[in-house]
Amino acid sequence: MIISATISSCIKNRHDARRVSSSVNNAESVYLTHDNFDNPVILWTEKSANDLTLVFAVSYDDGNSFSQNVSVALDRDIATHAEGMPKIAFKKDGTIIVAYEKKAPTKENKYAGSICYITSKDQGKSWSRERYMHSDTVAGRSRSYFDIEALADGEVGASWLDIKLNQETDGRSVVFAKTNEADFFIRETLIDSSACQCCRIDLYTDIDDNVFVAYRGLRKSIMGKSVRDMMVATSTDEGTTFTSPLTISADNWNIDGCPHTGPSLCSNKAGLVTLWYTEGNGNGIYYAHKSNSQEEFLPRQLVSTTGRHPQVSSNNDRIAMLWEENSDYNGKQITTVNYRVIEDGNDVEKSTLTPKDANAFLPVVTQTKNGFLVAYLTMTGSKVGVYFTKL
Repeated sequence: MIISATISSCIKNRHDARRVSSSVNNAESVYLTHDNFDNPVILWTEKSANDLTLVFAVSYDDGNSFSQNVSVALDRDIATHAEGMPKIAFKKDGTIIVAYEKKAPTKENKYAGSICYITSKDQGKSWSRERYMHSDTVAGRSRSYFDIEALADGEVGASWLDIKLNQETDGRSVVFAKTNEADFFIRETLIDSSACQCCRIDLYTDIDDNVFVAYRGLRKSIMGKSVRDMMVATSTDEGTTFTSPLTISADNWNIDGCPHTGPSLCSNKAGLVTLWYTEGNGNGIYYAHKSNSQEEFLPRQLVSTTGRHPQVSSNNDRIAMLWEENSDYNGKQITTVNYRVIEDGNDVEKSTLTPKDANAFLPVVTQTKNGFLVAYLTMTGSKVGVYFTKL
């Protein structure tokens, strides 16, 4: 699955995106997933002068339009940044789970916080009381940068960065848990004791119902330097047990601070694909592939030397890669969303998705029945809105 260096003649510009968020408030994050009937779902957060609101909508026509929005009021202390935004998942029985990070800094730990969630049994008309996702609720501890995913058994899995357990690296632990019939998260499993402190996790279920947890690991090199490379752990029993973490690519990125950019996973019949950003042995966004019969990932392939915040999704034989890039437009620095669609290792499409005279950033992508659904944030004047389009 080598990306062809030759771009085919079907390169296109796609500037037909539609706004889904309010034109009055500022959007701060956007997330894509599917409901229990495999309909695309878009979620975002909006902030006004006094209020923070989570909004989600379901598409019943494969991502071409979205139903009436469901709004949920949030506390102002909930995180809305791209690496730790609120997220939504659907159990097989239709139960909706909305999860989010709550910041609760203390004098001893300014990064302290918890991960909480609420549930709805009636399509968002009413909601349960707030619950903690993790069993340890001691104040002053850091839990954040989570992801949630519907599992093959009908439950919802979650993975997050938990408290520091490794004194040598100062990294944070990676934990997995899943819901039970009563909608409580149980069976907390330690996946790794040392991960990069502020990069998001990607929790993903493939077409064979394997569960993957990808994250930026934190190790000490033989020279004692901090190395932050991508790792993945696998479960073949719906999250009951996980393999030892596997290094996706030995980039050997030595950096003393957190880069705030995590990995993205997808799969098809050819195997597992991951997309990530690194500055180890070359700057940029790379992808790597591992077939189901292989123990290791194949050598990484360069996607962009200037890209940031990568996202990837698959649809049968096609793989869509999204990222943002900065460029100069009439003397101004502009951020655009770029994309690349490949099939059998060859480029099907490659272009800039958003207009070059507007700031667009933090793209997300998911598969649809006949292609891909993409959403992102765009700044117009002083307002930020959520836009979506199809590939």
